[in-house]
Amino acid sequence: MDCTLFIPHLLPPQIQGDALWRTVDAPQLKLVLARAVFSADAATDADAWLCAAFGIARQENWPMAPLLANNDGLRTDSGYWLCATPAHLETRRNALVLADPAALAITAEESAAFVATLADHLQGESVTLHAPHPDRWFLRCDAAPSMTTSSLGTVIGRDVRPYLPQGPDSARWHRILTEIQMLLHAHPANDSREARGQLPVNSVWLWGGGTLPPRAATPFTRVWSDHATVRALARHSECQCEPRLARITPQTLQEGSHLFSFEWLEAHLRLGDAQAWSNAVTELNRDWFIPLLEALKERRMQLLTVVSVNEAGMQRFISRPGDLMKFWRKNKYL
Repeated sequence: MDCTLFIPHLLPPQIQGDALWRTVDAPQLKLVLARAVFSADAATDADAWLCAAFGIARQENWPMAPLLANNDGLRTDSGYWLCATPAHLETRRNALVLADPAALAITAEESAAFVATLADHLQGESVTLHAPHPDRWFLRCDAAPSMTTSSLGTVIGRDVRPYLPQGPDSARWHRILTEIQMLLHAHPANDSREARGQLPVNSVWLWGGGTLPPRAATPFTRVWSDHATVRALARHSECQCEPRLARITPQTLQEGSHLFSFEWLEAHLRLGDAQAWSNAVTELNRDWFIPLLEALKERRMQLLTVVSVNEAGMQRFISRPGDLMKFWRKNKYL
């Protein structure tokens, strides 16, 4: 039996990470990582690692849009699909910063009103707008544009200008994006949102474009996650997917290969709440790494893989029972 834990931002940014990491009360987690075989890849983000883990090949972009739309009940076996995540852009000094879309809390009624206005405008562009969920919008294009985009997770909290679509067809999409922003700026639903003290939905973020990829074999027997991306990949791979667990138990540790995903640490760091991040890592240690370390020691688990992604890229830690005895092993990254 083996387990893979996908924990974005388990390791904090290196600019503050050394001091922050030392304050975390998580001895079992730190022991597992310190004794593990370590590798890193600066070019890999969360979407890239997840797609590779499920055998999904990169197109011009990692094709998250057709996978997510399919998971939301849309038929994506034809056409080219783009995620068009409703967003708020905020001007800060000389930057245009993308706020966390999760903070917008768009209602179903607001989403329907926005989409009705935008869909009517996009008809002339041979583009169809679909909104199966208030905060998950998708564009279906008759023809595949030649352009690359940046994943949503990469851009949140950053100046968006270096991450806008690039490539031969990007000028057309910059124009479409500008027209969408103008329509949203004048939308009555945003007037109502601002009157209630909420951020207006003044843009969309285009990302994850592609066509539905062929189904690939997955190494996982079972996936445990509430995250839309992970569940979409599991569904596409026809892999059994369960709701995420609060803690791991001996009953969970059965034969097979299991993937567990944990996506809530990044929000704490994005808000600058280092204490909340530290508390969450301590809880992970208590509920997960104490029993996982015991399973490794007792050889009930043959392989434990921990994967983190942050601003520096991807970090992977692979542990086998024998690695726990290698007290001389030092991890310079940690």
